[in-house]
Amino acid sequence: MKLSVSAFFIVLIFLSASFASKTYAAVVINEVYGAGGNSGATYNQDFVELYNNGTVSVDITGFSLQYASATGSFGTIGCNITAPDTIIEAGTYFLIATGSASMTNGIALPTPNATCSGISMAATAGKVALVNNTTLLTGTCPTGASIVDFVGYGTTANCSEGGAPADAPSTTTSTQRIPAGTDTNNNAADFQAAAPTPQAAAGPTAAPASISGQVTTTSGRGISKVRIMLSGGDLEYPIFARTNSFGYYKFENLSVGETYILEVTAKGYSFTNPSLVVNLQNNLLETNFLGELIHNAAK
Repeated sequence: MKLSVSAFFIVLIFLSASFASKTYAAVVINEVYGAGGNSGATYNQDFVELYNNGTVSVDITGFSLQYASATGSFGTIGCNITAPDTIIEAGTYFLIATGSASMTNGIALPTPNATCSGISMAATAGKVALVNNTTLLTGTCPTGASIVDFVGYGTTANCSEGGAPADAPSTTTSTQRIPAGTDTNNNAADFQAAAPTPQAAAGPTAAPASISGQVTTTSGRGISKVRIMLSGGDLEYPIFARTNSFGYYKFENLSVGETYILEVTAKGYSFTNPSLVVNLQNNLLETNFLGELIHNAAK
């Protein structure tokens, strides 16, 4: 059967519309927090949160996270994303902890899905790129098909999507897409500064998890017989642990996905940060406390 010219174009328009309406998966940089561990910081570590705003899962195996200062060049600071599970399901998050965690300032992040210790971000301005390979970008404002997403944040950032950078964060705010996953390729329009909300992909099972750590002095000596109280989550009543002779403690068989409060007390000692709020996604290690002997304390 032959189609008339007009019928041919009707079919062509229909096919074009069908392809245009198809939804493709897209992973975006959803939130950036660079003040981790600073004095007055909400969290004790920097983080970048990814989000899959598509309808199918995406495997980010082989991707890298790369960073440059607000006016600096790319090419020296990058981190290959490696994790036990690099598949981001549709409508879910993937949390990358960057830099190193502070022992004294801010609460611990939820257990991240990946860690990039080589990236330490500036608190109020910088540039972050998610790249679909491990080749380092170059220049102050890189372009190319390998860049999956790019965020310039803070007023001094000299490169961003859409021409203007996202709002500057602070010690108590992050730069984040509101609502999650919003992406018009315009950093200034898509991002806002708001209280940080790091979220990670849930583990493959809901098996019980543990919280453990050490209580030490500033010189690194473990403090024994310190009382640790754990409350919150799905606990009906607080539970307690005591540190051993080396200052270590552990709580086991805790429910994943719950938020707990840890509080530390010991006669004759003062603690820099005597309480921590933790969101338990997997076994949480190195939940540490720092204490110091109070001289002339009452016997």
